[in-house]
Amino acid sequence: MNKFFKAMFCVTFFSIATRALGFLLKIYLSRELDSALLGSYQVAMSIFGVLMTLVSSGIPVVLSRNVSYFHGKNDKKSIGSTVSSGLILTGVICTLVSLIVIFCPQLMNKIFTSNASTQMLMILLPALIFSSIYEVLRGALWGEKQFFAISFTEFIEQVVRIIAIVILFETTFLNMSLTNKTALSLSIGCIVSTLIVIAIFFKRGGKLYSPKPQFVSLIKTSSPITAVRTVSSAVSSIIAIIIPIKLMDFGFSSTEALSEFGIIMGMTFPLLMIPATLNSSLAVTMIPSISEQSNNIDNGELKNTAILKSKINFSLRTTVVFSSILMPLFLALGEPICLFIFKNAKAGIYLSIASACMIPLGISQITSSILNAIGLEMKSLKNYVVSAALLFVCIFFLPKYLGTYALILGYFLMSATSSVLNIMMLAKRKLVSFTFVKTILIMLAITLFSALPAYFIYNLLSDYFVVALFVSSAIVVASTILLILVFNVADFKMVLFRKSRHKNAKA
Repeated sequence: MNKFFKAMFCVTFFSIATRALGFLLKIYLSRELDSALLGSYQVAMSIFGVLMTLVSSGIPVVLSRNVSYFHGKNDKKSIGSTVSSGLILTGVICTLVSLIVIFCPQLMNKIFTSNASTQMLMILLPALIFSSIYEVLRGALWGEKQFFAISFTEFIEQVVRIIAIVILFETTFLNMSLTNKTALSLSIGCIVSTLIVIAIFFKRGGKLYSPKPQFVSLIKTSSPITAVRTVSSAVSSIIAIIIPIKLMDFGFSSTEALSEFGIIMGMTFPLLMIPATLNSSLAVTMIPSISEQSNNIDNGELKNTAILKSKINFSLRTTVVFSSILMPLFLALGEPICLFIFKNAKAGIYLSIASACMIPLGISQITSSILNAIGLEMKSLKNYVVSAALLFVCIFFLPKYLGTYALILGYFLMSATSSVLNIMMLAKRKLVSFTFVKTILIMLAITLFSALPAYFIYNLLSDYFVVALFVSSAIVVASTILLILVFNVADFKMVLFRKSRHKNAKA
C-alpha cells in the first residue's frame, strides 16, 4: 500500500500542477476573450471533444487493462500486439473523422452557429491526429504503471500550450483571430506531448508485434467504453447547441445566450471540476491494480474477492472526500471567488448552487472507471444512457422556468442517477460494503459546519473585499481539514500510522 500512495502522490502532484496551469489558462482566456467569444470557443471544443472521444477513448482504457494483465504474466509479445492493434484502430478512425471534417465543411457549419467554430475545428485536426497516437501509448504506459512518465508528459503539454498561446496572443506575425490562435496552441501542445511519449515508450523497451492476436478482442471490449464516452461527449456538444437556442427561445439575444453559456461552462464548471484532478489521480493509480484482480468479473476471472472489495471501497470513500473537500468553500464563497478570479459575480452564484453536484459527479466518475476495469463496460454504458436521459429532459423543458440553472439541475440528476446505478451493479456482485455512505454524511455535516462561519465572517468584513475573501477562505479551508482529521474520514490517520510504523520497522 505504501508503494501505491507514493504512486498516487506522484500522479496527484503532476495532475494538480497540470490542472493549475490549465486553470490559469482559463482565467487568461476569460479575460482576453469576452464571454460571447468564450461561448463560441466552448461550442467548438465540445465538438472536438466528441471527435477526440470517438477516435481514442475506449481503446486506451481497454489497452491499459489488457497491458496490466499481460504485464503481470510477463507476456511482452501480447503487450506489443495489443499496442499495435490500438495504433491501427485509432489511426483508421482518426483518418475517417479527419476526412469528414475536411471535405464536409457545410455539415460542420450546420452543426455550429457560426463559421468561426468550423475554422477552429479545422485548426484542431493536428491535435486530433497526434492525440490518437498519444492516447494509445499512454494507455500502454498506464497499464505498466509508469505513472511518472504519463503525468510528466501531460504537464509538459500544458506548459507548451501556455507558452504557445502567450506568444500567439502577444505577437501579430499570424493574422488569425484570438479563438483560432487558442485552437492552434492546443495542436502545438498535443504534437509536442506525442513526440515525448513516443520517445519514452521505445526508450523503455516498448516493441510492436503483429496486431492479429489481439485485434478483434480489442475492438470487442473497447466498443462499449468508446460508446459511453462518445455519448458523454455528444451530450456536452448537444448541450452547447441546445442551451443557447433554448435561452433565445425565451427572450435572450444570441449574444446574451452565448454569454450565459460561456459563463457557466467557461468559468463555473472549471472550478467545479477541480476535485476531478484528485479523483483522476486515484483512478490512474488504482484501476490497474483492480484490473489485475479481475479482467472480467462476470466470466469468473477473479483472483481475490477480499482484496478487490477492499480496493473498491477504499476508492469510494476516498472519492467522496476528494469530491467534497471544496464544497464548503464554494458553497459559502462562490460569488466572491468568481468575482476575484473572473471578475464575474454571476459565475459565483452558479458555483455555490452547483457545488451540490460535486459528490455525485465524483462517485459517478470513479464507479464508471471501476466497472470498466472489471469488464462491465456494457453495464456502464446502459447506466450512462439512462442517467443522460434525465439531463436532456431538464435542458429541453426547464430553461423556460429555470434559465441556465436547468443545466445545473440536469447535471445533478444525471450524476446522482449514474452513481446509484453503478453502485447497484457493484453491490449485486457483493463488491460494496456501503461504508462510503457514512463518509458522505460526515462530509455533508463538515460542509455545513465549515461554510456557515466563513459566510458570516465574509459578510462581516465585506467592506474590505480582499481581506474578507482571504480571511474567510482560510477559515473554511482550515476548519474543513481539521474536521476531516478529527473524524478520521476515509482512514487517513490509518494511512499515516502505517507509514510511520513502516519507517520505525526499518529503523
